[in-house]
Amino acid sequence: MKNLEYYAALPDFMTREELETAFAELLDEFESKKKYSAQLIKSLVQLSDRQWHTYSVLDNSLRQRIEHCLLSLWNGHDLEQAEEVISIMASLGLEAIKTFLASRLPKDVSPEVFNEISLALSEFGDSVSDPYIGMR
Repeated sequence: MKNLEYYAALPDFMTREELETAFAELLDEFESKKKYSAQLIKSLVQLSDRQWHTYSVLDNSLRQRIEHCLLSLWNGHDLEQAEEVISIMASLGLEAIKTFLASRLPKDVSPEVFNEISLALSEFGDSVSDPYIGMR
C-alpha cells in the first residue's frame, strides 16, 4: 500500500480520472488485505480533499466502496477517526455515512464522538449527497 506521505504529496489539483484511479487503487489494496485502517482513512482524507476541488461528484460505485470501507472500520470511540470520516463524508457526498452517523445513539459512541456527530449533522442539514450544493 502506498503510504500516507505519497497521498499527502500528490498535487492539490488532479483530474477526475486521476483521482478515480487513485481511489480505486487504494480501495483495491485495502479490500485485498483488510488492514492499514488508520492509514487508509488518512489517505482517503487526502484524496477526498482533492476530489472536492474537481467540483464533480465522484463515481457512484467508488462512493459505495468507500462507504463500505468506512463502515467496516468505524470505531465510535475514536474522535480523530470520526472527524476524518465526517470530512470524507462531506467532501464526497456519502449519504450512507450520514445515515449511519445519524443512527448512532449516545450509548454507541464516546461522548466526544457523539458531540462531533451532532455538530456535523446540524451543519450539513438533510443531505450531503451533493457536496457542491449552493456553489453552482
